[in-house]
Amino acid sequence: MTASLGTRGRGDVLRPRAAGALAGITAVVLGAVAAVGTPAAGAGGPTGGGAYERTARLTTVGKPLDLLLHPESGKLYVGSDTVAGTTDGSRAGVHVVDPASGNVLSSVRMSPGSAGVPAQLPGKRLAGPLPGDGVHYLVGLRGIAAARDGDTAGRGGWLTGTSITQARAGARPGTVVVVRGTRLEEVAVGETSVTVERSLTLPAVGGPLAVDTAAGQIWVTDNVGGLLRRVGSADFAPDGEEITLGAGTAVSFLEWDTGRGVLWAGRGSVLEAYDIASGELAASFGAEPGDTVADVAVDPRSGRAFAVWQDWGDPPAEGDGVGQLAVYDTATLKALDVGAELPGVHGQLGTSTVAVAPGGGTVFVASPSDASLTLFSAPVAPTPPASPSPSEPTSPSPSAPGSPEPSGGTPGPAPGGPGPDTGPAGSGTTVPVEGPAAGGDGTGDPAGSGGGGAPGTTGGGSLPAPADGSLASTGTGALFPAAAGTAALLAAGTTAVLWRRRTDGGDPPP
Repeated sequence: MTASLGTRGRGDVLRPRAAGALAGITAVVLGAVAAVGTPAAGAGGPTGGGAYERTARLTTVGKPLDLLLHPESGKLYVGSDTVAGTTDGSRAGVHVVDPASGNVLSSVRMSPGSAGVPAQLPGKRLAGPLPGDGVHYLVGLRGIAAARDGDTAGRGGWLTGTSITQARAGARPGTVVVVRGTRLEEVAVGETSVTVERSLTLPAVGGPLAVDTAAGQIWVTDNVGGLLRRVGSADFAPDGEEITLGAGTAVSFLEWDTGRGVLWAGRGSVLEAYDIASGELAASFGAEPGDTVADVAVDPRSGRAFAVWQDWGDPPAEGDGVGQLAVYDTATLKALDVGAELPGVHGQLGTSTVAVAPGGGTVFVASPSDASLTLFSAPVAPTPPASPSPSEPTSPSPSAPGSPEPSGGTPGPAPGGPGPDTGPAGSGTTVPVEGPAAGGDGTGDPAGSGGGGAPGTTGGGSLPAPADGSLASTGTGALFPAAAGTAALLAAGTTAVLWRRRTDGGDPPP
């Protein structure tokens, strides 16, 4: 069913950084933070209609293990572990981040322990959102907890027996579907306990899950038999629908595109898209040796899928130590040349994850390897110059006949408004937020990467167009006018990085 689109390595589509790619940027570092450089205009960096740009890098959420942007509240939840070697306290738990400012709103540091005693444990995996706000998350080997913004401790408990290996929000409200060996279970999370409500024995050890809560469908991977199996949520039993996987590496994650009826599956160095209607492979995206696909987030509004590729090699022998954010069109299942490089994002210290704001305006990439959360903003198409309407008179040229200037006078200002904007909004100076104000995460704890396309692809037919193909941003950018806000940021003790971006192609002002 697949039609070849050719194969190309990652190096064929990445835009190389010129030696002077950061020329023209005046950086002022406030505090001990890592600066995120934005290439100057015309120096190899993304421009209007180009690639996603790094706009901020947060280091206030510990070692991020998973991300979830809540579909109702819009808050970004980060499941984290502590960072080895830090002396300012453990950041293990779940952090709630305001995606617009980058501030940590609250932190859930205590979770149900194995013996019923609360303990500070990592938020291993975020299973899914709670109604209105909040998340279900995994702790330890068999613990499941629930928490919302403002909570200091999660509620829930531990199951007995086999460890939990996979978890997703269930089709029934308030439930979580988990895989424990050959058991697929639907559990309810209470204040101090977790109860198994329904259970199913699988033919083989279960793998990654995908749950369509609206359609009441659960897909579970059988890596032993090489297939994807569908389970109905109504009777919690297999309905006979199966998709056979081709030869290759075991599936490490599944992600639904429910609007297109596509299952995205990560399989080592290959990312695959399966058409549920036909039950066949619709597209396959490969990487050069040393890279593996870590996670995918699908944004129905923009019609795009965002994948994080991690480098597993040992530079320079097997890899380059650079990961990649790749972007795919979910209608055509083709790679888009709007991705970005992820320097230092490798898989040797954990698996990266990705989340996207509705509309694709902001993308969040969590990197356990360097304990950071990086924000990327979508490229903005250039605004065409304003032209007079046919009904409006056109100002004559100063040199044209019939438009003499007053004798000995000085030409007045051109019609259409004042001269160049010298106010804060026109200064071109931006502040990427590195973390909250002094006080760290708001609970008293102190505060603690050029463009590129997708990897090689082989893809196939077009899928039905979405009902809403809007690419409008939700406005969750993390940049603020520096001239207007720098004094306030400094007074509040905010750790930030300022830079001046060239907007006219010339040298920056002194």
